[in-house]
This record gives sequence, structure tokens and C-alpha cells, in this order.
Amino acid sequence: MAYLRPNTTIFMQNNGEPIYSIIEKIAFRKYWGKKKDKATGQWVRARKSMPFAVCSVSMSSDSDIPIGAKFLIPGYQLRNVTMKGEKILCFHDKYSAEFAQEYGNHWVRKLIKEEELKLSNKKAKSEDV
Repeated sequence: MAYLRPNTTIFMQNNGEPIYSIIEKIAFRKYWGKKKDKATGQWVRARKSMPFAVCSVSMSSDSDIPIGAKFLIPGYQLRNVTMKGEKILCFHDKYSAEFAQEYGNHWVRKLIKEEELKLSNKKAKSEDV
């Protein structure tokens, strides 16, 4: 899995048309998973965390995807690549990018709004101090 950082370029092919986007924020979502207990050797429920990159399209050759569209990519599906001397993240699976526009899912819009709300609350707290 690639190390995710804000302001990193992401490249992906969508139906053979390149899309460049920028990571705006990294969001972590917790879920219940299973892990093996070292002491007993049994499988137990445990909380795990999945990183998501909240991205915004900066350049698109695909007419269906407008510039400025926001979407999510699970962090484990990005790979480090060096292109023209610049380190970028490359994404090959077109079906896993979840867009928040009119053709996106409800949970994607909800997650992006939650992250924007957290950011505005942090700014408000820092201005109060």
C-alpha cells in the first residue's frame, strides 16, 4: 500500500482516458474485522482502520467526469509510480473510485461532508484560541 499524503497527484485510466487528481485529505474509517489472538490461537473480533483518499479531479480527458469532481479511493489500491521524475500514485481499478457527484453513492457524499465538517470545526476552534 502506498503512503498517502495530501497534495499528492493520482493518475488513473478511465475507459482508456487519463484522469489526474489531487489528494485533498486522508480519512480513516473504522470497521469490525477478525484477527488471531496470539495467546489462545482463536479468531476474535477486533477494530480495524481503513485509509481513504478524498480526491478532487484536476485534469480529465473523460467527458463524463468534470474537473473538480470529488471521489474516494481506498488507500490499499494505490501504488507508487515515478512518472517524468515526479512521484505519483497510480490507480488501475476504475470500478473502485466512488464519486460524490450525481452518479455517486450516498455514503461517499456523507463521508466527504463529515470530513469537511471536521475541518471547519478545527478551524473554528483554532480561531477561538
